[in-house]
Amino acid sequence: MEMSDAKTYTYSAVPDKNAEKPAWKTVTFWQAISLVLFFACIALAVALGAFVASMNSDEHSLDGLAPCPAGYPVEPMDEDNPGIYDDLSLAEHTSVREYMESQENLALTPWDNAGFSDNYINAIELYVPAKSAALAFLDGDGDKPERQALVTVHAGGKTPPVVEEYVVGPLPNPARHAPYSNPARRSPIPWTSRAIDAKEYPLINRLIGDATASLHNILKESYGYTYHNCSKRCLVTFDTVPKGYKSGERRSWILFHRKGMGGVTYVIDFALQITHESPDPSEWRVSRVFYNGQYFDSVQQLITGYEAGAVERDTPDADAQDDDILYPTFVRRGKPQPASPSRGPTLTEPGGRRYAVRGRHVEYMGWSFDWRLGTSQSMQLYDVRMNGQRIAYELSGQDATSFYSGNNPIMLNNLFVDSYWDVGRSYELVRGIDCPETATFFNTLQQRSTKEPSLMRNAVCVFELNAGIPLRRHFDSDFAGGFHSYGGMADHVLVLRHINTVYNYDYVYDYIFHQNGVIEVRVGLTGYIIPSQDRTDYGYPLYAGVIGNVHQHSFNYKVDLDILGTQNRFETVDIVLENITNPERPELRHIQTRIQRNLKTTEKEAAVQYDFNRPKYYNFYSEEQKNRFGSNRGYRVQLNGIAKTLLLRQDWAPMRGVAWQDYQLVVTQRKESEPTSSSIYNQNDLYEPVVDFQSFLDDDENIVDEDLVAWVTLSTHHIPHSEDFPTTATAGTQMQFFLRPFNYYDEDPSVGSSNAVLITPGEKSGPARVERFGTPTGPACVPEESPFHFSGMWRGPN
Repeated sequence: MEMSDAKTYTYSAVPDKNAEKPAWKTVTFWQAISLVLFFACIALAVALGAFVASMNSDEHSLDGLAPCPAGYPVEPMDEDNPGIYDDLSLAEHTSVREYMESQENLALTPWDNAGFSDNYINAIELYVPAKSAALAFLDGDGDKPERQALVTVHAGGKTPPVVEEYVVGPLPNPARHAPYSNPARRSPIPWTSRAIDAKEYPLINRLIGDATASLHNILKESYGYTYHNCSKRCLVTFDTVPKGYKSGERRSWILFHRKGMGGVTYVIDFALQITHESPDPSEWRVSRVFYNGQYFDSVQQLITGYEAGAVERDTPDADAQDDDILYPTFVRRGKPQPASPSRGPTLTEPGGRRYAVRGRHVEYMGWSFDWRLGTSQSMQLYDVRMNGQRIAYELSGQDATSFYSGNNPIMLNNLFVDSYWDVGRSYELVRGIDCPETATFFNTLQQRSTKEPSLMRNAVCVFELNAGIPLRRHFDSDFAGGFHSYGGMADHVLVLRHINTVYNYDYVYDYIFHQNGVIEVRVGLTGYIIPSQDRTDYGYPLYAGVIGNVHQHSFNYKVDLDILGTQNRFETVDIVLENITNPERPELRHIQTRIQRNLKTTEKEAAVQYDFNRPKYYNFYSEEQKNRFGSNRGYRVQLNGIAKTLLLRQDWAPMRGVAWQDYQLVVTQRKESEPTSSSIYNQNDLYEPVVDFQSFLDDDENIVDEDLVAWVTLSTHHIPHSEDFPTTATAGTQMQFFLRPFNYYDEDPSVGSSNAVLITPGEKSGPARVERFGTPTGPACVPEESPFHFSGMWRGPN
């Protein structure tokens, strides 16, 4: 079509249909569109150029900034001069093992050649020196304590077999050993109390293999998964604990669940009981079988009944039969969050690292402490100080439990005591998720059931964090549209973290140091639940025909407070009601609360089973030391994660092995013979435990002006629900307690921080005056981009 044939439009100040149309006032429709597109292209080019220039300008501006400074140093452990709490080095592990295996009287067989019925080393770790020796050294008037190791021997070659422990030293060149003796523990350690190790599991697995080979068709028809020739639909095993219903028994129920990511969330209704009490493995046997709610005395009894149609058969659950099962996995699905992938906020350290590390010694904003991570306990902190004054000699995780309920042998025997499962073992942490990008990571060595220690890469991290809430603040209004002042300070804290994975569950253990002298001890729960095909009396129906069985988590901590010395007292500051005559209006009564100090004089008086009708503070203090106002200087324990334990020791025998669960707080006189509230050997003999915590307070000793220990228990009940899939989330499952100064200082010690802000009105309505006490503002550096690396490997020392 010719342009002259196009419809024309005319612009005229006065419209006149008959007026002649000047050429310069007539523009065709297509010409107008062309002009618009032409100018739009020019505008787009200009905008694009400006954007690119802006991007280049930003890059150049970043290039012009220096990298963020490193800050305070991070120095590795000095293996030639280790700290008294530093865990054993690889060289020390080796020297201890070689020394012990060279002692003819011990008749130890090297790990590689040892069988179940031999004497062999099961574990090696640091033997922590006595407190008296440590304090003499730390406080400057004593020699450095001799460095020693604790060695566990499984003496299967003795008659009868026994578990032995030896203290070996001095390191790094051991020359002597002696049996570890503790009058407060059951001795000798029963053979049936030992932890199953890599010498015993193969013998058990052989029995499992023979049994499941015979049951292959039943498993395939009933569940769609098998243990043999399973291709992609495989079952794996897990043994329950404790090993029996009375002391001396060793009978393991073996549960089966689907292999693969989240497979533990599909536990089939089938289990085998292995009886393995005898020192002679040839006498071990499959003693019972559980299938679809029915018990059988042998594998053959199940097979015979199944084939005869006398057994109620199970059928595969449709939800668990897909080859690509997403429900219990971490594969992304559902509505995208956010709508377009984007990075979340991250931490930066514009002034560099504000904490210093020397081996296992950490310093931050007046705080200092040493830490270690053994195998059978959670994180242990020692010599915790604020501004040079010792607050606690020891602050350590003791044990953790998860006690399940149910109506099948899997849940009846799911009473987990995590020290048995290497509660101190922490696998590799992921930068940016488990710990911030700015964190400092530490490797650890763990040796149990191996020839040499396993190197746990990046198993512990430490980092500074803005907690996202003011530590303190106040806006002082003038009530006339303005203000008199504002004062505030962000809650910058130091966090020491490790995460322990006990098969299905993950426990996030944190020690958090606030600048006002408060220590926060926190644990968060995540990971998979263990469900079962059980009755709904014990939980809600979930994926693949299982329920989430109700269970209780408990965590015990040792808090050895030293408030201005080792001679301390413990009191409750009770909040009580009073009903008085109103002094202003004598004809009226007035009801209010007041405080009442209550000194506890013996251990039984200081055993706390919390009563919500009697609120109180728990205060540890020095009778001799007072602050400027005449109050006893002290620290109080604040419990923010407690739950009523319905399973009482006097009612149910297994609770004797975890007697600390009866209490939220117990205060005892500190003793070297009571170093821990639990033991790895308690798991398999809860009925006559190696460590009976109740005995710590049954002697009811004096606790006035003594070296005191607080045993703190955190606890929560868990009724699993559909949102616990794929895993339980830490939001809402965190428990904590606090150690808070209570008249210890004359004022909040954080007033010395230069990170505080004071704002006051300006002159004559001018801008407000902002006092930052010398702290610089604004972006000043480019943070270093830490490369993402994760191997997940942990076997072997290299």
